[in-house]
Amino acid sequence: MIKRNLSSILIIIAMLLNILNFDFSNFNIESKKTWLFLCASAIIIASIILIFNTENKKKNKTE
Repeated sequence: MIKRNLSSILIIIAMLLNILNFDFSNFNIESKKTWLFLCASAIIIASIILIFNTENKKKNKTE
């Protein structure tokens, strides 16, 4: 699993670091940092879905 999804796992780690660096007290929709936070959240969700889809396909092929 790790070798197949290494790039997705690294993307998730990078986006988590980006989200943890976000200051929620300055949430302004016009701010560039807010848009980076929202995009990082979307990328994390997409990467997690991609990992689950890949693992389910591999699991179904082996059965």
